[in-house]
Amino acid sequence: MLVALSVTVYGFASEYGFASEFREAPRPPAGLVYIGEPAQVVVNSSFVSPLVEVFGDVAIGQKSFVASNTIIRADPGTRVCIGNETNLQDNILVLGSRSLPSPSSFCGSRSSSTQERTSIAHQAVIVNSRIGKFAFVGFRSRITNSILEDGAFVLHGATVTGVRIPKNRLVAIGQTLTTQAQADALPFKSEAHSAFQEDVLEVNEEFAEHYSELCETEGCDAVTGVSIAPRTSWNANPVKPTLGVGVWVEEFARLVGDVRLGANSVVGRRTSIRADEGAPIVIGENAVIEERVTFHALKGTSIHIGRNLATDNNIVFHGPLTVGDNLTIGDDAILFRSTVGDRVTIGAGAIVVGVRLRDDVQIRDRAVITTQAQADALPLRQA
Repeated sequence: MLVALSVTVYGFASEYGFASEFREAPRPPAGLVYIGEPAQVVVNSSFVSPLVEVFGDVAIGQKSFVASNTIIRADPGTRVCIGNETNLQDNILVLGSRSLPSPSSFCGSRSSSTQERTSIAHQAVIVNSRIGKFAFVGFRSRITNSILEDGAFVLHGATVTGVRIPKNRLVAIGQTLTTQAQADALPFKSEAHSAFQEDVLEVNEEFAEHYSELCETEGCDAVTGVSIAPRTSWNANPVKPTLGVGVWVEEFARLVGDVRLGANSVVGRRTSIRADEGAPIVIGENAVIEERVTFHALKGTSIHIGRNLATDNNIVFHGPLTVGDNLTIGDDAILFRSTVGDRVTIGAGAIVVGVRLRDDVQIRDRAVITTQAQADALPLRQA
């Protein structure tokens, strides 16, 4: 069953097994009309962060988890449907657009939707697309007017437009797909990819349960701002973030769990530093972190970043990750599973995954660095 998050509640065709549900909102003060229902954080056995922005015809299934600062928007005449046991990570955009073409789905003729057991990773964008069961969409990937069949696995920074990704196929890091011939030629994903998906789903199902418990027992302040992580099977004794002297945290930023942020640092709006799975996340003094930057880590891993971090906007830092002092990193970049030396510069839109970077390395805008040979060939900055 899907339950609506907006003022309208829907009844889907019975062939999909969804039932209608009606809830009457309380009457507003005289002369005022509600734009939407009072905010729902725990709904239909799912958790939707209070920092999520929801507009229009939006419905969600059971045991799903929607992390902070995600935007779910259905333009008038469109819908968005999030299936059971699905996770939407921090700073994602899921959009039903009335101005773009769309494949039809159970959700509607113009919609964005996921089926059950799907993972949408940090800062991905889904526009007018149909995402099948047990699919995965990686960091900062963009899926537009497309269909991902069951089991599809899209890696980080990919762009998929106007195609159907066949069942269990793999889209590479940074790959751009715009023709069906390209999509049909994709390789199959590996058993390791499927195992990774299962791990992600297991973690996020616990998050749906335990963030809901935290909200219901401690109130919504416990799941916004700077706060403790929920107690989980891998984190029996959660702690609060530790902030150094002179730290400034902007509105709507989200710091969770064992975050250790050095003195005189600034955290911009809608940034998420979430040490609820991998921990700790350590960032040295004098960090300047701009807006909608995401820090997260896989279970059993951590992030350690030295002094004087300088970021632009919309960046994903994901552990396991170790970074030295004086990293400068541009808009829309991805840094994952890597070891980074001192005084490194990473350009806007660059993707760096699974490598070791020497001191003083410079990475150009939109470069994709995924092998050690590529990393070793990078130029050093001039003295």
